[in-house]
Amino acid sequence: MQGDTKKLKKNVLIIGAGGVAKVVAHKCAQHNDELGRIAIASRNISKCQAIIDSVKAKGSLEQPADIQAFALNALDIEATKALIRETESQIVINVGSAFLNMSVLRACIDTGVAYLDTAIHEEPGKICETPPWYGNYEWKHLEECQQKNVTAILGVGFDPGVVNAYAALAQQQYFDRIDSIDILDVNAGSHGKYFATNFDPEINFREFTGQVWSWQNSQWASNSMFEVKRTDDLPVVGEQSLYLTGHDEVHSISKNLNVPNVRFWMSFGEHYINVFTVLRNLGLLSEQPVKTAEGVEVVPLKVVRGRAARPRLAGTGLHR
Repeated sequence: MQGDTKKLKKNVLIIGAGGVAKVVAHKCAQHNDELGRIAIASRNISKCQAIIDSVKAKGSLEQPADIQAFALNALDIEATKALIRETESQIVINVGSAFLNMSVLRACIDTGVAYLDTAIHEEPGKICETPPWYGNYEWKHLEECQQKNVTAILGVGFDPGVVNAYAALAQQQYFDRIDSIDILDVNAGSHGKYFATNFDPEINFREFTGQVWSWQNSQWASNSMFEVKRTDDLPVVGEQSLYLTGHDEVHSISKNLNVPNVRFWMSFGEHYINVFTVLRNLGLLSEQPVKTAEGVEVVPLKVVRGRAARPRLAGTGLHR
């Protein structure tokens, strides 16, 4: 019976068609002898197909298998449930926008399939909510998932994800007591863009436009962005300036590991800080809709997001 169990396959539905989704698709393809059929869905089906083409071009599939693209508005819970049933998926990997989490989780709970995501849920009209953020959304469904025997794993990327696992491993196997956990996130590379990030720029900007929440002395502490700075001489990337900011791990680690101090630090170049400060002071990082002089309603943050990846001007230097 054990041998037969190993041969059972769990079809996978990947929601999202960005850079992370591409990595997830290739990794699932490399293990499709166990995972079975793969479906990739997003609003833009051509992006899904491009990922599938890259999987086939690279020969990532462990075994010949059905891998298909689907158009999906994942905010539509009923449509997501229908696609889960159509593809007979038993695992849903949500690597779309953080705005989708609760809709996709709801669809997974209702259909009884496993749910995975890589980041905390966000509401479009809210920024830097009162912590813990997970407690405002995903964690509220823990009891329901237990009752319905649904597995939901939150934050399975690197940070959060691997960082949480390392912290738990350290506490469980290597230390008698941990008084503080400081997570240092450093990127010393350049995208060749004027002002861009290495992940969704809108999510990046939203992390910093409100309060910065950290866990200190077993309680939530608030600071403003770029208020608290440290400098570290690090392997490979050298001396870097890092700033205290909020992030998913602060919420999950403080809840689960009983450590009195949990802080997240991120590096930024001076160019990034200067541009960010000007945009914020002008109100261009606001998540709230405004009307232009011509009466057109726009969300300033989304306008900035749309322009954030334009080519970098000469001499602007490195940026986050």
